Amino acid sequence: MECQRRWIWFSSAWLLILGVFALRETQAAHHRHVGQFTSVGTRNALLELTGISFMDDVEVGSYNKVRRQIIIKIPWISEVLGVNYITQRHNLLLDHEKHFTWIMEYFAKNDTNHNRNHMGQLLADCEIDSNIKVKSHIHIIGDGEEIYRIDEEVGHWKYLKPEFKKYQHILESLFWTDLRKHYTNQYCVDLMRKIVGYKNVRDDVPPEVTVSRRVNREGNIILSCTATGFYPRSILLRWEKNGKLGIWGKETSSGTLPNADSTFYLQVTLELPPEDSGMGYTCVVEHSELKTPAVYPG
Repeated sequence: MECQRRWIWFSSAWLLILGVFALRETQAAHHRHVGQFTSVGTRNALLELTGISFMDDVEVGSYNKVRRQIIIKIPWISEVLGVNYITQRHNLLLDHEKHFTWIMEYFAKNDTNHNRNHMGQLLADCEIDSNIKVKSHIHIIGDGEEIYRIDEEVGHWKYLKPEFKKYQHILESLFWTDLRKHYTNQYCVDLMRKIVGYKNVRDDVPPEVTVSRRVNREGNIILSCTATGFYPRSILLRWEKNGKLGIWGKETSSGTLPNADSTFYLQVTLELPPEDSGMGYTCVVEHSELKTPAVYPG
């Protein structure tokens, strides 16, 4: 009996330890959610309204005024959210149409042509790390120019177009402040937590790496190292000579750019002077999906 109790205690403790590590593993990831709403209309009518939601650079859902329905791009997300949750969000989006109607009225207020189309956009982004909100911003754009911006951590609107500062009292009113906070918490943060807490929106993929060498007209050796098709976005790519870091020529980087399939691309080029033979150079790549740094000869 004593042996059985010890075994039960040992099993429970071991499961608790595994659970703690699993929780740490899940919460350690950094996630970002971006919501983009675009409205087109005149002073008198809202003609078009579309919404797109991106999570960790992957489109997860959309909405438009014509269909008046939420389209979930990844099937398992519908099961995670449930019918009631999606219905509630759908009803909120229908209610938000009138808010965008008011925005269009203000954009077109001083336009003498009441039938001219105007475009208003609202961009909201939020980030969580270890399941804690670390960043949150809202941008309001009118006819292609950013008008208002707020960093939720700071809590004050920044007015980028002086002529719109007269509407400051509206954005800072209790109604719009509560609406903004509700949007940030419900649409951006809580929705992201609910989804990524169950599963990542896409599989992690290691980079495919290619290295090339050529000589330009001036006789300089051009070494290029390209990593593509990787996810998540974070990656380290560098040139080494005989296993050491240093500055041997002119180095340029494309920056980490998105591919059409929501993976990423990065190219780092090293231009060496003619007196350098180009021997002993290697491209070193580090990514979360690579167990150890990968080394590619130049």
